[in-house]
Amino acid sequence: MEEPYQRLQSARQNAGFEYATDAARAFGWNENTYRSHENGERGLRPAIAERYAKAFRTTAAWLLTGEGQVEAKNTVRLVGRIGAGAVIDADFEQEPPEGFDQIEIPYPVPSDAVAFEIVGDSMWPRYDPGDIVICWKVAQTRSEADGWEAAVRLTDGRRYLKTIRRVSKERFDLVSHNASPIVDVQIEWACKVFGTIRAGEWTLLESTSRRPRMQAVTRHLR
Repeated sequence: MEEPYQRLQSARQNAGFEYATDAARAFGWNENTYRSHENGERGLRPAIAERYAKAFRTTAAWLLTGEGQVEAKNTVRLVGRIGAGAVIDADFEQEPPEGFDQIEIPYPVPSDAVAFEIVGDSMWPRYDPGDIVICWKVAQTRSEADGWEAAVRLTDGRRYLKTIRRVSKERFDLVSHNASPIVDVQIEWACKVFGTIRAGEWTLLESTSRRPRMQAVTRHLR
């Protein structure tokens, strides 16, 4: 019979992380602590099992006892749409009272990732209508965001999906396919594109439990 640490190893591998170190770095965990849980040196407490289960899209009950669902659905919050000019149409830092829609996708993503749906053909050939763009990893400084393709909020409140090009210490150009560049602007935050799900490879879920809102997105850059 498998032990909890062996099921933790399986959950990590099923989530697409070849090595324990890869998973620890992706989710910001202490590498030594995580490895000690995965090699059986330290036991799994329920609160820790919940954390790992959420990250690896499984359940704490399965990690701890082997009972219940082995692997939960890969889901992400659909928080807005991207239309003409790569404009983001939603104030996605503020979760509505009814919560964000959830979609099922083919592979796991970090629990605080968010998704945007491409509407229309203004971003072709980079994206097709119905594609999903997954954004994750908020820039901690403006210089870190240089060169990123990211969901961006400017200091005047406008929101775009653009590639960021730094032109001076505090100023940036924003470029994208099939749209004129937006030049010499200041950005307030940026959330990097993590991946793309092609149209037809994702499913809108009718009823899901709502996750906590992505607090990190609202952090201002410095």
